Amino acid sequence: MKPMEHNSFFNEAMETINRIQNDNRMLPELNWFLAAAAARFDKHYLESRNPQVIVLGDDIPAEILYAVCDRPFYVLGGSLETAHWADELTPRDTDPFSRSSLGWLLNPAFDLTENALIVTAVSSDSRRKLVSILQSSGRKVAAIDVPPADQSENAIRYYTEQLSTLAETIGKHTGKRFNGRHLRESVKKVAKAHGTRQHFLDTARLAGSIISDETVLLVAQSLYFADSLDEWISHISRLCGELENLLKHYAFRRQDKPRILILGSPVVFPNYKVPQLITSAGMHIAAVADSLSLEAALAITRNNRFQSADSLLRRIAQIHLNMISSGARIYNTGLYSYVMKLIEQLKPDGIVCHILKGQIEYDFELPQLEKAAEKKNIPVFRLETDYQYQDMEQLRIRMEAFGEMLTQRKLVAQRFRHTA
Repeated sequence: MKPMEHNSFFNEAMETINRIQNDNRMLPELNWFLAAAAARFDKHYLESRNPQVIVLGDDIPAEILYAVCDRPFYVLGGSLETAHWADELTPRDTDPFSRSSLGWLLNPAFDLTENALIVTAVSSDSRRKLVSILQSSGRKVAAIDVPPADQSENAIRYYTEQLSTLAETIGKHTGKRFNGRHLRESVKKVAKAHGTRQHFLDTARLAGSIISDETVLLVAQSLYFADSLDEWISHISRLCGELENLLKHYAFRRQDKPRILILGSPVVFPNYKVPQLITSAGMHIAAVADSLSLEAALAITRNNRFQSADSLLRRIAQIHLNMISSGARIYNTGLYSYVMKLIEQLKPDGIVCHILKGQIEYDFELPQLEKAAEKKNIPVFRLETDYQYQDMEQLRIRMEAFGEMLTQRKLVAQRFRHTA
């Protein structure tokens, strides 16, 4: 294994944090989110964190996790340096998410897994290989299968049983028994977090130039790396208050930039290369529709919060079976319907489909989404890259051309409206 390069690891995060901080001087509350992001790349924090449960990927319903664990630690990839640490553990064609995730869990600098149970869903061949490598290295792993996206009674029962077994396994590890009260409390907490996150996204859209696109992305994703969900809810509510106060007291000019919807492989902190390319090309990110944002958009309704544990667990299984995005499926109808909903609500000028090299499962989604976008007269730009930055200039030229094309389309549409 390569020797530790902690300075590069920390500096990778700080480059993104410093850029966001410089772009948002009017939002003091943002400092809490930047500090939380920086902590995830701080050696002393990682050495002392000692998580009980590590969640690999975003496939496990949060309601199940928080019912049996107060502070789950999510590993979602995103780091070039942790990908480098896993170079000798994986084949050369392994996708960046898998390499980065493995580097987070097996490296010479800190051991997050010493007392942890790693939980994940086997949603792709890459995830299956990660589970095998982690188990071979002596780590404790609990994995569930992702069934086909079908609402048959057998599929719902199978997935419900999987989630129940996983919850009991995690509960035995953490010492927090899985029962109806804990599940109802978890559902209430997660629903509140999802609602607060959506309120922030709605407020940020109104705020326009007050808050940068990268900042919106980081704050929304910080749901997955905050130590305390209750504390996160408190701070994001305060940030919304700051934005609303600025909107009341200042007149900010709304910039008429082409509005972009990002699809495909999740764009994960600190690797915000794609948002950088979009904004530097004179475009605005209207929304992100990937598996992370879809998971965070799901919520159990208030009426379902008071059901028995069995009924509530089944309802969670139904919702996630229908909606979650997974590489194990031929068609992710939940993701497709989520994208179509955002298109109807936001009416983006263009779509950027981000594909991490090796994550071919996201390419399987593209033809169906391209056809839907074509019917809406929305151009689609496919961008394939990895966590390296060597291709930035080449991608910038292509992205600028896409942005210029969208700008011209907007000008033509405006002239047509004026002359009609």
